[in-house]
Amino acid sequence: MRRFVISLLFAFLLLTVTVHGWAIEADPISPGSWSMVILPDTQHYAENYPDIYYAQTAWIAAHKDTHNIKMVVHEGDITDRKTETEWYRAKAAMSTLSTAGVPYSMCIGNHDRDPDTRATLFNSSTFFGPGSAYASQSQFQGTNGGFYEAGKTANSWCTFNAGGEDWLIFSVEYGPNNEMVTWMDNVAAAHPNHNFILNTHAYMYYDDTRYDYATYGSTQQWSPHDWAAPDSVNDGQELWDKLVKKYPNWKFTFNGHVLADGTGWLASTGDNGNVVHQMLLNFQERDLGGEGYLRIMEFNEDGETVKVSSYSPYLGSYLQTYDHKFTFNMNELPTIRGTSSAAIDVADTSNVWTIVGSGLGQPEMISPANLADASLAVNSLPTYRNQGVMMVTVRQNSRNGYYGTAEVSQTTLFDMNENILQVATSRATLGGEYNVNVAAGFFPFADGWIGGHVQSNGSMLERYGVSFSNVAQTATGRYKVTIDSVTPNDGMLFAVGGENGYNHISTSPLTNGTGWDVAIREATATSFSTLKSARWSFVYVDYDAPGLIGGRIDFNGNIIHEEGDFNISHPSTGVYQISITGYTPADGVLLLNIAEYETISGFTAPDDNIISYEAAGNLFLVNVRDRNGSSSPLENGAFVFAFLPYDERLSPATPGDANYDGRVDSADAAVLADHWGDSSVTWAMGDFNLDGTVNARDASILAANWNPAGNESNPVPEPSAFVLLAAMGALGLLRRRRAA
Repeated sequence: MRRFVISLLFAFLLLTVTVHGWAIEADPISPGSWSMVILPDTQHYAENYPDIYYAQTAWIAAHKDTHNIKMVVHEGDITDRKTETEWYRAKAAMSTLSTAGVPYSMCIGNHDRDPDTRATLFNSSTFFGPGSAYASQSQFQGTNGGFYEAGKTANSWCTFNAGGEDWLIFSVEYGPNNEMVTWMDNVAAAHPNHNFILNTHAYMYYDDTRYDYATYGSTQQWSPHDWAAPDSVNDGQELWDKLVKKYPNWKFTFNGHVLADGTGWLASTGDNGNVVHQMLLNFQERDLGGEGYLRIMEFNEDGETVKVSSYSPYLGSYLQTYDHKFTFNMNELPTIRGTSSAAIDVADTSNVWTIVGSGLGQPEMISPANLADASLAVNSLPTYRNQGVMMVTVRQNSRNGYYGTAEVSQTTLFDMNENILQVATSRATLGGEYNVNVAAGFFPFADGWIGGHVQSNGSMLERYGVSFSNVAQTATGRYKVTIDSVTPNDGMLFAVGGENGYNHISTSPLTNGTGWDVAIREATATSFSTLKSARWSFVYVDYDAPGLIGGRIDFNGNIIHEEGDFNISHPSTGVYQISITGYTPADGVLLLNIAEYETISGFTAPDDNIISYEAAGNLFLVNVRDRNGSSSPLENGAFVFAFLPYDERLSPATPGDANYDGRVDSADAAVLADHWGDSSVTWAMGDFNLDGTVNARDASILAANWNPAGNESNPVPEPSAFVLLAAMGALGLLRRRRAA
């Protein structure tokens, strides 16, 4: 009865959409592009909603030419209960493609076969077996393709040409055995000039990792190793290790099967330096078994850019979330580049987070409306923990009589990839979730920012520019940070709590000048000496960072160190007014961090003050308060700050200084030469203009900042450096000629 009611409701919705013109046609593709369409898990359509399945393939057939569709990929679980009725419905749907001459490749899922024998009706000539319309497609004939076993079509390979390139796609069943992997390996080795695609029912998991039973066991649900099989089984990690990573021309893997949010994306570098994009897509948890959504992958004429969208011909609508609508470079790791900032407001009642000001990088909210929690994407890529460090500062000095603190949880609580960073705000005195406006800045590791994510015991997760020995836990809730060849006189350390646990974090330069002391307290702690071990993250901002406006301020408002053009006044206890020449609070955000020691009752630790700011006309009005467990009176306190303007991006160090030693010299030139022409590179590889490639532009930046003595007296390269730069330029020219 429930299914019948839902069907009636959706029929009414579809009629309403059609009558009122709410349905939308799929966007046209760009001139010169071609498309691949992905059909995931049609099992519930075949079982209960065949009209949706028919609508999908009818749309594909009708748009074969307008969208230049070169291949359709079915990811398995064609049926749900393996009944003949379901198989007949699936055959009817897919035959629409055969009639229209649209090539398609299918794999079978766990719902399509007998778990004990691997037997499946897919192999019947009545459905998709030998002699069927599916098996008779030209891409399976002669040297164009073939099948793993004679008389069976459930495991196949076929070739097609698109975008001026030859492609080869393997479609293999759920949990392929060792012999199937060897067969694919042999076929791949015989086609060295083709781009490869693996289509199998289970490969990626919903947290953007591969299925890896050896590591995760049954904690990854629905693993092929947990499903009965008469022989060996290979999961995603095993397929990667034994097959995919070995070949320089492997481009994609596709799979369905996995529930939860039903999406996943992992880009990995193979043994030959090539990038493989591994994608999970499964809509079956949506109403009506998926609402008719399919994935359109548009490959642009440049041979690199791929536009991804999820469209329902049944509803005439797109899914707009970050995991369904994005663009990537097929030959590059998806990487956030450039420091991005945003001012974010959140309402009390609706709990809707809104970006009210942002700069380069186009930050966007990707989380649902929620009390005191939000997540961001930059350039359409979620702010995954391994992409960099996010700093947040409370951008509201009080709300409803309370004062806020902010953290950036290293794991998200939303129904999406757990490694996406999550802003979490709380009350400063009483703890608990509490909405408050914030300023956020994201510092990508790919740009060369030194920083990392620290666990409660002092060990680090992702990091850049520091080793494990650079961070150590010294006591409960106390940590020491050192950075090689850097002292607190060289720059500022910004730190933020890394949990959704109502924590407050503060820092202070160590008295011996070797690094920084970090202290964590719970917002509800009543004693200054009560510290708490918890996760946290940090980023180092060098005073020499180009474009930096900021510095270190003492408790009386005096400037200890100043970079850029700003003024500060201290009109009253705990209140500081900052004006930045040429900018207002509408033009950028402040990042703030407490940065001093305090001693109470003989106990010395980084100060427990909280810090926030808000706009006051053209001024940034900073408040420092004593978080003492019962109230938060204004109190003088030392702090560091950095201004992130919307119209500029900070760089992590002097352009050309790849190894961060304060000099631009032959060592940096050697780094640049080693990576000449490489893509998917970082600052430390010589990508000084942050465009993702090491080339002549980066060499010119290095030359312009040549300074081997670490001072301003020698800005021009020595003759030997000129020779090196010229050689790199010649190498680049030679590579371009060879490519031509």
